[in-house]
Amino acid sequence: MIFIAKNEEGVPTWQLALQGKKKVTRRMKPMPVGKEFAIQPSRGKFAVCRAQVVSCCNSLDHWTEHKTDICNYKKAEAKLEGFNTWHGLMKFFEKNNINFMDTFRIEFEVLNV
Repeated sequence: MIFIAKNEEGVPTWQLALQGKKKVTRRMKPMPVGKEFAIQPSRGKFAVCRAQVVSCCNSLDHWTEHKTDICNYKKAEAKLEGFNTWHGLMKFFEKNNINFMDTFRIEFEVLNV
């Protein structure tokens, strides 16, 4: 899986995953729980590590489940995505013309570094 994006500070998300600062990614297609995948810094580059899907759900469903405490949800999700703020995360999605609610929330665990 390609992790080419950068957070607000310009740190590549693949580096954040290696550091344990990124534990969630959002993609247009779901992935089965337990599936292993490679984290690559860009297309055609060697993997920097492997990871495994811990959970996967529709972002809209996840949002709906946590909307009673939306302020804390936004802060926590931004951090899990490797961003400092919810605004920074939403800005990334907007810049890339991705509707956040149309994505799948994939939580993963890095297996080896």
